Amino acid sequence: MRGVGRYVVAMSPPIDAIRARRAASNAAIAARDPDATAAIMHPDVIVSVAGGPVLRGRQHSRDAFAQQFADRSFRGYVREPATITIDAPPGQAGTRRGDGLHATETGRWRGSWLRGIARTEMRGTYVAQWCQVHDTWLVESEVFVEMPDGHGGVSRDQG
Repeated sequence: MRGVGRYVVAMSPPIDAIRARRAASNAAIAARDPDATAAIMHPDVIVSVAGGPVLRGRQHSRDAFAQQFADRSFRGYVREPATITIDAPPGQAGTRRGDGLHATETGRWRGSWLRGIARTEMRGTYVAQWCQVHDTWLVESEVFVEMPDGHGGVSRDQG
C-alpha cells in the first residue's frame, strides 16, 4: 500500500527488525537495564517525555532510565507498536541521519508504579522516528503523550 511520499508495508524485513528492537527495549525496561534500554537509541536521540523534560542524547536518556529503575515503586513501561511506516522504498538511501531507510512507528505506551497498595498507571500514545545506520535500526526521536482517562490515560487503583 502506497501513501504520499511514503511506503507502507504490511510486514517486511525493516518492519520486522524495528518490531524486534522495540521488543528488546521493552525486555530491557522490564529487566531494569539502562544500558540495554538505551541501546536502541541514536547517540543524538531526542525524547519528549509525557509531562516531563526533553531528553537530549543517548546518555541523558540512559541516565533518566537508571534514575527510574532506582525507584522501587516503578514497575515499568511497555510500548506497543500499532503502525510502522517505512519512509523510502528499499534500496533508496535516506537524506537524514543514518545511511539507509527511515521509519515512523506509532503506538500506545503505559507505565506503572506501586506505592504501598496504591497502583498508579499512566497511558498514552507515542510516535518514534527510526533511522537505519549500518544495518541497525536506531531511534532518532520519540514523543510520548499522556492521554486523559478513558482514552488510555491515568488511572489510580486502590487495593
